[in-house]
Amino acid sequence: MSKILIGNASVIDGSGTPRFPGWVLIENERIQTVSRTPLNVENARFVNADGLILTPGFIDAHAHSDLSLIAEPEAEGKISQGITSEISGNCGLSAFPVQTPEVRSHLEKLYRIYEVPLTWHDFSSYTDAVAAARPAINTGFLCGHNTLRANVFGYAPADGTPEEWHRERELLRKSLEQGALGLSSGLLYTPGKFAPPEELHIIVSALRDFDAPYVTHLRSEGDRLLESVEEAMNIARTGSGRLHLSHLKTAQPRNWHKIDGLLNKIAAAQTDGLRVTADRYPYRYGQTSLSVILPPPYDSMTDAAIQQALSISPAECRRIAKILAGMTIDWQKIILCSTGLPGMMCYAGHTLAEIAGLLQRPAPELCTEWLSRDAVGTMAAFGGLSPENLQRIILQDYTCCGTDETARPCSERIGRSHPRGFGSFPRFIRLCRQAGQPLETVIARLTSLPARIFSLPDRGMIRAGFYADLILFSESELSDRADFRTPHAVSSGLHSVYVNGTLSFSDGRICARQGKILKKC
Repeated sequence: MSKILIGNASVIDGSGTPRFPGWVLIENERIQTVSRTPLNVENARFVNADGLILTPGFIDAHAHSDLSLIAEPEAEGKISQGITSEISGNCGLSAFPVQTPEVRSHLEKLYRIYEVPLTWHDFSSYTDAVAAARPAINTGFLCGHNTLRANVFGYAPADGTPEEWHRERELLRKSLEQGALGLSSGLLYTPGKFAPPEELHIIVSALRDFDAPYVTHLRSEGDRLLESVEEAMNIARTGSGRLHLSHLKTAQPRNWHKIDGLLNKIAAAQTDGLRVTADRYPYRYGQTSLSVILPPPYDSMTDAAIQQALSISPAECRRIAKILAGMTIDWQKIILCSTGLPGMMCYAGHTLAEIAGLLQRPAPELCTEWLSRDAVGTMAAFGGLSPENLQRIILQDYTCCGTDETARPCSERIGRSHPRGFGSFPRFIRLCRQAGQPLETVIARLTSLPARIFSLPDRGMIRAGFYADLILFSESELSDRADFRTPHAVSSGLHSVYVNGTLSFSDGRICARQGKILKKC
C-alpha cells in the first residue's frame, strides 16, 4: 500500500475557513487522515512542507481540452499552474455524440491539428478514448448543444420542430446517463445561434432528473448582454434551476456601464432561488478568430466560408477594408495571437497597429488580406473588458476560474495558447489578493466551488476520504509568467502537484499521469 505523509504544511482546506498547521496522510488515491498535530506513520514517504501552503488541486471550470488531452495527455500548461481537474465540452462544442457522417467530418476538420482519429459515437466510447490516452489530470465533460443540434439538423440554419428538439433532448439524456456533467450552449456560434429559446427549453428539461447545470456562452456578451442573461435564466428555470455563466464579461467599452445591471440581475435571480454561478479567466483580453471583426453578412458566416469568399474577389477585399477603415476600431487593442500565414508568426504578440506600422500598410487592408488567405487559422486577442469590471467579476463569491483553453505542451506543436492556458490560476490569486481578499476565500473559489457546481462530491477539499488532488506552493513566489509574446511560459512558485494520490508534477516536470474521467455520480 502506497503511503505519503505531508507534514509541517500550512493547510488551506478549500472550505474557506482559516488555514492551520497540518499533517495529511495519503493512502493510495485518497486522503486518509487530516491532522492538526504531528503524525507518525510507518512505511510512509515523508514530505516536509515547511514554509509551503497545501491546498486542494485547482479545478478549471472552463476548458476546451476535448481532443488536445488525447493528443497531449501530459497537459503541461494545466498541471504546471496547479490544475488537477478540468471541465471540457464548453461553449456548446463537445466531441460527442457523433451520430452522422456530417458531424464526424466537421469535427475531424475542426480538430485536425490534433491528428486524433474520431472513432467514437457517444459519450461512453469517447471517454474510453480519453482514458486510454492516460491524461495527467482529471477531466469531466459537458454535452454541447451545438453538437447535439448538428446531429439532428446539420450546420445550416433550421428552425426545427418540437419533435426534432425532443431528438436533441434524448441525445442529451443518453449522455447524462453515461456520466456527462451537464449541458453547455454557445448561442453565438453555428449552429447554436439558429436555435430559438423554445428549443433550449425542451432540451434542458432533461437536466432535471440529474440535477445537472445548464452552462452557457451567452447569445450576446455585449450589446444585448442583459437580454441574453435573462434568456439564460429563463432556460435554466425550465431545467434543473442551475445556471453557470461562462467567461462572464461586459464586452466592448460601450457596454462597460452594464456591470451594475448584470451583477444586480444575478443577485436578484439568486434571491429568487435560481442557483447562478460563473467562471472568468483573469485577463482583459479574450481570444477568438480575427474574423469576428467583420461586418454583415460575414458576421454570420463560418471562417472557411469567409476565406473562400474573400480569396476569390480582390474587389470585395478592398470594399471590406474600406468599411473597416470607417469603423471605430482601436487597432492598438487587437493582438495577433496565431496564424498559418508564412512569415507572419514573428509578429505574434504584437498589436495590429504595431504590425501595420512595421509593414507600412493600413491595418484594415492588412486584416482583410489575412482573412482572405487564412481566416480559419488567424486568431486574435481583443481588449474588450475594463480592469474595473474584471476585478468586480472575479471577486464575486460565485465566480470561479476557468482558463477557456486546451491542454497544451510547453511547445507549440498543437498551436499557440492564450497566456491564460499557462497562467490563469496564479494570476487569479494575485489579482484577488491585491484587492484584499483572504487567500482562504480565493482558494475555496478555485476548488470546492467548482466541485459543487459540477457535482464532484469527493474533490475540491482536503478531507478524509476525498481524492488526494493536492498542490504545494509558496504564496510569495507563486506568479504567472505567460504573456502574449511568450504565452507558454510556465508559472513560478509551484512546488508539487498530486493527482489521485500520486506525485504528478514536481521540479518543473511531469512525474506521472494518473488522471481519471470525472462522471456524474
